[in-house]
Amino acid sequence: MASGQDWTVSDARGRIFRVSADIAALLKSVDGVRTQPELAGHLLRQTGRQWTSDAVAQALATFSAKGWVEDGTQQPGKPRRIRFVPPLTLQIGFFSPAPFLSRIRPALDMLFGTRMVVLYTLILLAGVVVLAADSRNVWHALTTPLPLTTYLAVIVAMMLSTMLHELGHGAALTAFGGKPRQIGFMLFYLTPAFFCDVSDGWRLDSKWKRVSIALAGIVTQGVLAGTASLLSLAVGAPEIRSALLVYAVLGYTSGIINLVPFVKLDGYIALMSYLNVSHLRDKSLRDARRLISRGLFGHATPYELPSLRRFRVYGMLCMLFPAYLIITALSLWLDVVAKFGGWGAVIALIVVTLALGRVVAGYVNVVMEAWDRQRSKLRIVIVTVLLTTATAVSASYVQIPATIEAGFVNDASGPGVVFDDAASVPALRPGQAVEIHSSGLITARQIGTLSVENAHAVTRSVPLDAIAPVTIDGARLNAVVIPLKGKEASLLPSSGTVRIHLGTLSSYQWFGEKYVQPAITAILGRSTTGQP
Repeated sequence: MASGQDWTVSDARGRIFRVSADIAALLKSVDGVRTQPELAGHLLRQTGRQWTSDAVAQALATFSAKGWVEDGTQQPGKPRRIRFVPPLTLQIGFFSPAPFLSRIRPALDMLFGTRMVVLYTLILLAGVVVLAADSRNVWHALTTPLPLTTYLAVIVAMMLSTMLHELGHGAALTAFGGKPRQIGFMLFYLTPAFFCDVSDGWRLDSKWKRVSIALAGIVTQGVLAGTASLLSLAVGAPEIRSALLVYAVLGYTSGIINLVPFVKLDGYIALMSYLNVSHLRDKSLRDARRLISRGLFGHATPYELPSLRRFRVYGMLCMLFPAYLIITALSLWLDVVAKFGGWGAVIALIVVTLALGRVVAGYVNVVMEAWDRQRSKLRIVIVTVLLTTATAVSASYVQIPATIEAGFVNDASGPGVVFDDAASVPALRPGQAVEIHSSGLITARQIGTLSVENAHAVTRSVPLDAIAPVTIDGARLNAVVIPLKGKEASLLPSSGTVRIHLGTLSSYQWFGEKYVQPAITAILGRSTTGQP
């Protein structure tokens, strides 16, 4: 390629192939109207390269055999219904939205007009203003338990809005003359989501159209979130208002996360479309790994983007940002999961182990960039041993605050720390300080401090929201409770969470006591219980 830039094309099964700029120019020129001599003349004018009719005919025959173009003699193949996309995405196709979107093409032209874009912008901004002005109610909805019906309504609304988000991509592609291939469900890093295959957008001649297609889903979800925020002003019922506010916050948050270009979300697609560099993230990741490999091992294979040196830094951020997302998700959800007793600890241990496995896999990828030379192999072994030793030794000196997360109840029997079973009750001393936090599904805040009255645990019937951040009328369970005392007790809510500080532990002790020991206890306890 004279420009040093490559292009991609997808076949009927959705597989991606790299092609040269000349082949891309021919594929873009095929419109079903031009004859082979006309295509040759058009390419000469567009690229300055001489094409013959025979060369065009031979190329088109090859494209048809590969499934890159349709010659009209056979029905095009359907995309695969189930597809795995490395490293951790599973896609399940439902149907092609193209026939439906084609029928409503006039309406789509209106929806993507300038006036409507201005209206969308106003709704987005007005929704943010409402959330900021009503921050007290927003904070309350995010930090306190809500009824199960409210959560279910928000979940259903988020699923529907995510589907509309993906239809927004397909609608934008249709409005610009393209054809969305498939819409369906996927597990994206074990997170449920939807997808819409708009790879046909790469045939468009304008990068701004491709950027608009990438951002159309975010705008769709943002408009829905802004509309919910505005509707919350007109709703009097507290539960419905809380549901609208939670949905609006989640919608805006989802849009912001989608804009981040360091994972394969809409922001990345928009950046790749704007720069007109296919597989930008994969190439930048490989160049970042090669940069690290050169620093550690003195050798690596050549860079894929030698003219885009700054994108090696971008590749580094593409490595670090998913790790940040994983750590944030783990810190938010693992403590909630662990509160459900021993088997919650088993699940938490499995998740943490998988996360550590991803770190090891990342280092292996860096190693493979320099594994083709004998001298490099010896250095790799030495550096790996040194890094492993340094990490192991350093971890023994790292001190981590040891805390216990548990439930909180404050009823007629008095305030107390709630544990799922007796095996999960730690050794506490009378007078030990206990922080009381609100119990929201999204976040929590400290609302008071009590102390342990005595270390004698008793079995009590407690409401469900003493363990989980959800309320169900009449739902109660038997749990082990350690009584608390303090002047603030009468001012505290009936449920929440507690955090008890136990000093500091080394990273090994912390990991063992927080995840390994509870998991082993649950497994062995289950095995013992199952014996005759």
